[in-house]
Parts: sequence; C-alpha cells; structure tokens
Amino acid sequence: MTLEEKKKIATEFLEDYTYPFQRNADGTYSFELYANYDDCLSEKQIATIVESDDPEMAMYELLDEAYMEAVWYEEDNIRSAFQTYMFDHYPDVDIEDGSLWEIVRDYLLISPPYDHYWNQDVCVDIMLDTGDGNYDFVLNPHYPCYYGNEQNQTIDDLSSIVWLVKQQGYKKSRLLNTFKRDAEGESSPLLKSIYVEEANLPSHMATLTFMVRMTVRQLAEINKLVRLQDRNGHFYDARKNPYCGYIVLDKSTPCGLYDPWCGGGSVLDIQLEHDVRIPAKFIWRAVPDGAGPGYSIGSVYGMCESVWQDTLKKIHEPKGVVA
Repeated sequence: MTLEEKKKIATEFLEDYTYPFQRNADGTYSFELYANYDDCLSEKQIATIVESDDPEMAMYELLDEAYMEAVWYEEDNIRSAFQTYMFDHYPDVDIEDGSLWEIVRDYLLISPPYDHYWNQDVCVDIMLDTGDGNYDFVLNPHYPCYYGNEQNQTIDDLSSIVWLVKQQGYKKSRLLNTFKRDAEGESSPLLKSIYVEEANLPSHMATLTFMVRMTVRQLAEINKLVRLQDRNGHFYDARKNPYCGYIVLDKSTPCGLYDPWCGGGSVLDIQLEHDVRIPAKFIWRAVPDGAGPGYSIGSVYGMCESVWQDTLKKIHEPKGVVA
C-alpha cells in the first residue's frame, strides 16, 4: 500500500468518525478535550502564568502536564475505533501495520481546553505605586486617620490618593480643604468618600487598590504591560518608569486603601466620578485576590466574589515595544 493510499484511509476515517473533529486549513484535524464548567485554575497558578515572561508557554506547559493522561486515554479510544473502522471497510489490509495509525496521529491534534482556562473569570486586585511604594505606602494615611498627618500638614505629591484626585479632575488643595472642613459642605462624592476612607483606615501603610473581575487572558495582557517597566532598569520612583501603555476602568469600579501585608484596610468605598485611566507604569501588582502579596481582601473582609466587578474597559499596549 502506497503512502498516498494510507493518507487517503486516514482522512476517510477522520471524516467519518463521530468525534467533533475540526478540519484545519492545512488538511489536519484538531480535537479539544472537554472541560467541566467548574474546572478552574487556582489563584496561585494564575499568578504564576500571568507574571511569567511567556504566559502562553506557561499555560501550555501547565495544561499539557495536567491533561497528559486524558490525551492518552482519548488516543486509545480513537485507536480502537480506527481498528474497528479498518475491519469494517478494509478487511484485507493488515491492521497490524503500525504506519497506518501513525499517519492518523500525524493528521490529528488532541489538545487540552486552553480557551476554557484563558477565559476563566478571576477576581483581580490592581494595586498602584505612584511613587509612594518607595516609602512603603506610608504616604497615603492622612487626617482624619488618628495616626495620620496633622490637619494643617500638606500631602506628599507621591501619594496615590493625590494622583487619583488629580486624575479625577480636582486639585490637591481641594482635597486638603475637604480634610480641614471634615468634609462639611463638600459636594464632591469622590472627595467625601476619600475623607471617609481615611477616617476608617486602621493601617499605617496602604496602597490604592482597584477590585476588578476579568479573564485570565486580560490579566496576562495587563501584566505584559507591567513587565515593560523593567526594560530600562528598575526605578524606585515609579514616575521614572518608561511609558508602558495604560488601562481604563469604569467609574463603578470598587476601590479603596488596602494593606495586604498586615491584613487590613479601610471601607474600600471610594466613589469615582469618572472612568479612571491608569498608566501601566503605576501598576505595582495586578494579581488574583488570594495569590499575594500577603493577605487577600476576600479573607480579611469575608467578601464573596460578586464584590469584584467587570469594569475593565480598555487595555492599551504601546506600539512597537517588546517586553
């Protein structure tokens, strides 16, 4: 039997088989293993994948190992079906001719359900460092926090709270006046909520944190931008990091001051008035809640996953830049 005849038998079998094989443009066939709706990666597995230099390869290596036996099992089933097919359609052909099965395998790719895991929803804590990270985030507690700065003291420009106020269209002086007046007569929902956030802050070190629900693939894209921070060396002042693109979050995003190291934070109820545009160079970490660093928001507050909202509106990657 010629090689062309063997290839013809292999393609006939794959076309006739009851499995939902997908025919590819190059003439091969692919089959993706089934995943239950509740099959999911752990938070630490996701963090390992998205923070790696090559998330695609990290995902493939993890799933290829996890689904190795399942792939072998399916191959055994298909081989048994191929033998039955040969007995029914080509009884005169030597079924022990291993080269026939090898040709079938060459035409067929059985893969783990990669898309299922890339599309898995994950609760992400996006923690900022606008320059205050070099001070262990102690620049964020202010009056009226009982151990914060005195009422008449200014606020360091490196504070992520100051960055947020300016990003939302206010001046730092307006925030200082809000603190001095104990928010009395303040018309801005943002500034009033920051006052409440500061008043209920039990920690001396807290980072501005946004709580966002997104897919693993989106989280990998954001971390790709975060890794661009290191392409020109490491800077202690995040403001000196190179341009790394940006993300846009809807104004309904839950956010507030959180301390993952001590396991505490404020009420996490800062009321944004506009969509927030976050430069990627100011993202200190974007990881699943529970993957670190330190204590998770879910465990500290006893929150359910519904708190994290699907508010990611845009991921902008700079053109022509390689991580």
